Parts: sequence; C-alpha cells; structure tokens
Amino acid sequence: PPSPWASPAMDRRLQAQLEDGLSIVCGALPPWATTLPKFCPFLFSLETRKKLLRYIGFGPSLGVHWMQEAKVGSFLRRRATLQTELNAQTDPRKMQEMSQELSNLEEHVIRSSHWLGTLQSTLVKVHRGDLLRQSERAMELVSGSGHLLEVQFDGETGFGSAVTQSFYVEVSQALQDRENNREVPMWVEDDGASGSQYLLCRRGLLLRPLERGPQRDAAVRRFRFLGRLMGQALLEGFIVPLPLAADFFALVLGEPLRPGSFPRPGSGCAGELCGVLADFAAELAAGPGLCEVENESNYDEWKQAQAKRPDFGDRFLAQSQANSLSFNEYLSLVGACFLETGLSGAPLCPDGAELPVTVENVCSFVEQATRFWFETGVSEQVAAFRQGLGEFVPVESLAAFRPAELRQMFCGEDRIDWEESSLLSRLRPAGGLSDRAPLYGFLVAALVEMNQEERSRFLDFVSSCPRLPPGGLANFRLDVFPDTGTSRRSMPRSRACANQLYLPPYESKEELKTKLHEAMHCSAGHHEQRVR
Repeated sequence: PPSPWASPAMDRRLQAQLEDGLSIVCGALPPWATTLPKFCPFLFSLETRKKLLRYIGFGPSLGVHWMQEAKVGSFLRRRATLQTELNAQTDPRKMQEMSQELSNLEEHVIRSSHWLGTLQSTLVKVHRGDLLRQSERAMELVSGSGHLLEVQFDGETGFGSAVTQSFYVEVSQALQDRENNREVPMWVEDDGASGSQYLLCRRGLLLRPLERGPQRDAAVRRFRFLGRLMGQALLEGFIVPLPLAADFFALVLGEPLRPGSFPRPGSGCAGELCGVLADFAAELAAGPGLCEVENESNYDEWKQAQAKRPDFGDRFLAQSQANSLSFNEYLSLVGACFLETGLSGAPLCPDGAELPVTVENVCSFVEQATRFWFETGVSEQVAAFRQGLGEFVPVESLAAFRPAELRQMFCGEDRIDWEESSLLSRLRPAGGLSDRAPLYGFLVAALVEMNQEERSRFLDFVSSCPRLPPGGLANFRLDVFPDTGTSRRSMPRSRACANQLYLPPYESKEELKTKLHEAMHCSAGHHEQRVR
C-alpha cells in the first residue's frame, strides 16, 4: 500500500527531473534528487524510486538504455512481434500490410530523438545438465562489463529475452533444489510436507546460519554468485523467481533481525521451536506486573508457575499440538537443548548438545540463537551477496527501498495468476469424474473468482504450500476426485502430499464455494504435525 506520508508534489518533481536526459547522463542531477529518496523513501512512490534506480544506479550507458526503453520500448517490442508474425505469414496481402507496418515502426524508432542504439550483448551457452557451475562462470564473464546477457541452452536454437528469463527461472529452481541445498546449505530446510524436490517454506526461504567450515565457505561462494545473478537480472529488467523471505533483504540492507523473525509453528521449516521458545521468553521478560511480585524470590516462583501452566500448548503451539502440556512437560518431551534449532544443528555454545533448555535459561537460549541465526551464522553469506550485487549496482542505492519492495523487484510479485483455460489444463479429473461434469465446472469457476488471498489459501489446502512451485502454474497439478459416500453437507478434503482434492456431490457453484471456503479456513496448520 502507498505510504500515508507520500508527497504527490515531490513525486511529480522527481519524475520531471528524470525527464532531463542530459542531467542523468552527465551525472548532474541536483543533490536532493538522489539524497532525499534514500533517506526519506516514503515521500515517493515505488515506481518513481525504481525509475531513479534504473536511470542512475547502473551507470550512464544503462541509464540511456532505460530512458530509451521508456520512450520507444513499446515500438521495439511490437517490431519484434510483427517480424515473427511476418515470417509465419503466407497470405500475400497480409504480408504486404505487415511489411508496411514494420517499415513505419522502424522509421519511427530511428527518427525518434530518444533512440541512440542498443547496448552490446554477451551471448553465453549453458548446458542444462551442468547449469549452476556454468551459470557461475557466465556471471563472472559479464560482471562489471555493463553488457546485456543473452543465453542459449546447449543443443537448442532459441535465444532472446524469453530464453534469458527462462534461464533465470531454471537457475532459481536449481538453487531451490533440495539436494543442491544439502550439498551447499543456503536455506533453512523445510518440513518436506510438499513432497517436492524443491524447498517450499510458507514464509519464503530463510537464510541458513552456518558455523565456520567448508560448508560455509561453499555457501559464501554460492551467495556471491546469487548476488551477481540478481544484479544482472535487475540491470536488464528480469526477475530471479526465488521465493525468498523479506527478512533476507532486511539483512542485505543491514537491518537487525530480532526473535520475531524466527519461524513459528506453521511456517513449514526447521527452527519453529526457536520461535516457540522466543514467544515464551518474551512473556517471561514482560513479567507478571508490579502488583503480583514484591521481590526477586516471588518472581522466581512466578516463573516456575508459568513453566507448570498446563495451557502452554494452547498458547504457543499449532492447533494440532494444542494438548494439555506445560512448558516443562513439552521440553522434557522434545528434549530441547542449546543447538541451532533447539533440537539439532550447530551448537550455540560449548557442549550445547548437553545443555538442556529450562525456564531458568530459556532467555539465554533465545539470545544466543538470535545471535547465531541473524548475525554470526549468516554475516559472511550476506557480505558475499552484497559484494556480488555491488559489481552491478551500488548497494547503498537500495536504501531507498523497504525489504518487501526489494523482494518484489528481485524475485517478482507473489501473485497467483490463473484463468479458466490454464486451470483446465492443470486440474485433472480422476476417480470417475469427467471434465464435462457440473461439479468439475463449479470448481474451475470458483477458483477463477478467488482473490489472491483465497488462491494462496487454496494452494495451502491442497499442496501444503501457499505458493505456486518454481515455474508457476505450468509446474502445478491437482487431481480432483468425487468424494463418494458423502453428502452435500460434507466439506471438501485434500491429500496435500499427493495434490489430491476430494469434492462431495454439490449441486451449485455457490454451494461448492461456501463449503470450500470453510474447509480452507478451518484447515490452517492441518499439515503441521510437529515443531522442528
């Protein structure tokens, strides 16, 4: 949402200043135009700040490129489309009309006062079977050159912007691959509920803290590559569709993260126990109030009473874990100790595996875990990412953006886009249900009418992840079964591990929408069986 402090007048003034191409190329913008958006970004719209970054963040040549794109980019794109259509046309009359339009477009572009020419491109060929290693080499090749990157996959003839974007998508998939992450741990592991070969955390991918050693050295090199990859993509206007958490970009901006950034039950990744203990420690730190405690001895007694309260599960755990458990009983059950996740991982202190977490030291555990997760365990990876990114754009210029805005700029929006035709190709009727059945049509119509939040809830209901998999809807499938033996009063049910949806015999779209909405909202956390 736009900032309540946004100033339309200042925004228009900066937009007008950015129309002065000579000032941009010569680096002669007035100081306020570059300083004010950095220190008071809330005054300006996101689009204006992004425009400023494109025009001055990558140097004069790229500034001219983006100014040119703003003025004649639509004509260039139409020219490319028209050329493709012309090559496939066989009707002489149509060919003549298209040739004339193409000639008019080229004349318009060439005669435009905003057209200076195209940037030099570097064409690289990569093999899908060795994608990460060859991609790292390609980024080293173009780093600092200011060239555009064109990618061609070995053994294939296609190249151009669509293939280059496909390159970024496939590298993102490789970086998200579960096996690759085990070899070079970049991200916190998920709970595996999706059954996918890719990590799919509900909050987005979290940076994995690592202790010193070969694994961290390999992760540092990989993050330097990721910084270069994202820098090149931003330079050209592509995205790298990794589902990163906004907290990652907060670290890149140098913002401190606190215990509130730990995963919580339902996040779908390792470290949820740290979030549970952080919430409990925060309640202890808040204290019972002056009226209830007269001295330190009474405070210790109050803490012990809190540790014995039988509603710990109700207050701090997911619904499926909300049994009558006290803090002491729960810790005795899971065996929490001073390790990275509270259960496993790197020790937070000497002999951390032998030091159990208790009500007396839980605050110390949260403090040490926070330092390891968000400072000492990730500082070298963040520095390497900033170094790689800094080869393409000054990292300081990113101060004009909030973490969520950077996430959108680098990784794309979290939009879930589908329409009737694409859903018909991804929803497979099974179990005797046909694509001509009214029930199947009711489901497709209901999905088309959903807003973004409802689509996210639906994906979480049927696949245990509120995001589409890498590659988008094209890599998603859902088997739709009739739920035999049930009545219209029953609710839909799912088998998220197999991407299966079971629908009772509803007789209208409205009936299906109501029941599906109820099922989606009542199933929050249904796939979360244990805190990790």
